[in-house]
Amino acid sequence: MKDINVTSLDKRIINIIDQLPRNGNFSQREISQITGISVHHSASPQGKFTAKDYANWEMNGSMKAPAICYHFVIPMSGGIQQTNLLTARSWHSGNANTSTIGICLDGNFETEQPTDEQIRDLNWLTNYMKQVLNRDLIIKGHRDWKGNATACPGKNLVSKQSIWKF
Repeated sequence: MKDINVTSLDKRIINIIDQLPRNGNFSQREISQITGISVHHSASPQGKFTAKDYANWEMNGSMKAPAICYHFVIPMSGGIQQTNLLTARSWHSGNANTSTIGICLDGNFETEQPTDEQIRDLNWLTNYMKQVLNRDLIIKGHRDWKGNATACPGKNLVSKQSIWKF
């Protein structure tokens, strides 16, 4: 099961996988199983927390996840952090975990607005993943995948779907 080292392909993506706390590993999947991207918000105040905080919450909270549950995090100021290998079947979208890449934008988009930098980097990353995987990908908010009863990625990010350039 070979993973794609996306951080070696483009320097806009910073690999922080080994800098994050872990309590084990997610089960693995084949790259060929990836058919979509699930967009999330952190549901925390923008700029206040980091990918390391999300990892700690997901590992030590009710989820008891082995690590951070997203493949990528986009901070408030922009930039892209890879937080899991693409082969990791991380726990970000329930029934869609096997087939999707999880991208989390920092902020609570029920009450805050995503930054222009975050939208720019989300657009770039989703298009880049299509190129790297050499296929079209279905891109939806977390709440739009079947079986997910959540407001994620927040109404203020969903309202900007017209400027998501997928």
